[in-house]
Amino acid sequence: MNQRRFLALDILRTFSVIVITFYHVWESAFGEDRMFFTKSQSIYAYLTQFFVDYWSYSGIILALISFFLIGLSRKDINWQRYLLVAIGLVGMMIHDQSQTDYQSWSWNLYGYLLVSLLTVQILPNNKKALLALSALSLSLLFIPVEVFQSLKPSDSPILGQMLIGDLDATTTIGWGLLPWLSIPVLGFSIGRVIRDLSMNSLVFTGLKYEVPVLLAVAAGLIAAFPFRSDVSVSSTGFYYYVFSGSVWFFWSRFAVILIWIRISCLNSVNQFLNRFKIVRMNSELAWNRHFGLCYFIQFIFLSWASQLSLEFRANPRLMDLFWIGMVAATEVLARLLVIRLRSFKLSANKLVNRT
Repeated sequence: MNQRRFLALDILRTFSVIVITFYHVWESAFGEDRMFFTKSQSIYAYLTQFFVDYWSYSGIILALISFFLIGLSRKDINWQRYLLVAIGLVGMMIHDQSQTDYQSWSWNLYGYLLVSLLTVQILPNNKKALLALSALSLSLLFIPVEVFQSLKPSDSPILGQMLIGDLDATTTIGWGLLPWLSIPVLGFSIGRVIRDLSMNSLVFTGLKYEVPVLLAVAAGLIAAFPFRSDVSVSSTGFYYYVFSGSVWFFWSRFAVILIWIRISCLNSVNQFLNRFKIVRMNSELAWNRHFGLCYFIQFIFLSWASQLSLEFRANPRLMDLFWIGMVAATEVLARLLVIRLRSFKLSANKLVNRT
């Protein structure tokens, strides 16, 4: 079961990767909260509204998919995953630190991921308990962010960032544990519940008209995005974090994500998508096979983006090329590292067998 590829999930993750890397290059080069290039200057200008109106939830998408697949996995502990997250956390703490003032450290994505990994590691394997945790996670996501903001301790900024995050539109610190720890718990619990189910179960065969009905609901939600003032956020720029949105803002998008994940599990959908070579090739990308490694590698290239800021301003097309080149270079480097690691393991096994 855990060896099966969910082709539609790989497609969703690929689009999310495109958006996330796009955002990372912009943030590393400029850190501006508004796009100042015109559409005639850069493809980034075309992607800006697409990003904030439809793909603001790329980070949550990637977290949900990743923990869903962790739940499906039969491997109890993946030390490489913990190592990458720990290195990322230490690196970001060093980056954020102002000289030797530890209070200048900011809570970040890597801290959130580390706590999330440790949390799902201790979740029970009992299916009833996992279903209850899924229901609890979903219910927490229906609570307005203002309620959590009111719980934020005033005497400890670091603790406040960890537990709640800064949930207003003028700040960029998200990934507070309340309520966003619900995302990995939900993904992991669902993945663990369906891990041992038969491929002939209803989860994978689906209901007769389930796909068209779900697609119609998703299409309706997507069509409603631009026509609601409390839904469309394109005027607020890059730094309107989804963590600041209303309950309707969140669920109008998150419901579409859940629908996509549900459809991705169906045998009929996987069989249909498997007909297309480009879909199979997409699933073979290192960005899908080894997402954590690729996410980490990209930061090696992002360090150059800040140094090229002036060149990007003078020649916006150069930034487009850098972004696309970074995604491709990360793919190549990740493949080479995986091949090297497998070769090292094979050599080590032969040495052990000889002795």
